[in-house]
Amino acid sequence: MAEPTSSAAAAATATAGVGLAALLPWIDANALMGAVLGAGLVAYSKSDISPLKRIGALAFSAALGYLMSGEVINLTPVQESGTGGFIGAIVIVPLALKLLDHIEQANASELLKKWRGQ
Repeated sequence: MAEPTSSAAAAATATAGVGLAALLPWIDANALMGAVLGAGLVAYSKSDISPLKRIGALAFSAALGYLMSGEVINLTPVQESGTGGFIGAIVIVPLALKLLDHIEQANASELLKKWRGQ
């Protein structure tokens, strides 16, 4: 488990980064805040990893959540970009990891047979 001081420092850094990014006019602050909150939940749920990997998971999940917030709004009944960013950060990363796991375990010839319907 990470030390409390490293977790507090990471949270303070993320909060400061979100606050500064929200001042930029082309950034959707609601989507960014939702994505960071969802990414925090994803990073918090990962156990037994180093603090550097936890921060990397936070940054990756937040970036994907922010980028996917528009798609979440378009494809679901969600209307707010903050909620879309939160859902994007929580859902996209685990789905991508599951897809990578299936791809690593699959055989290319089996995939082609299934794709062709044979």
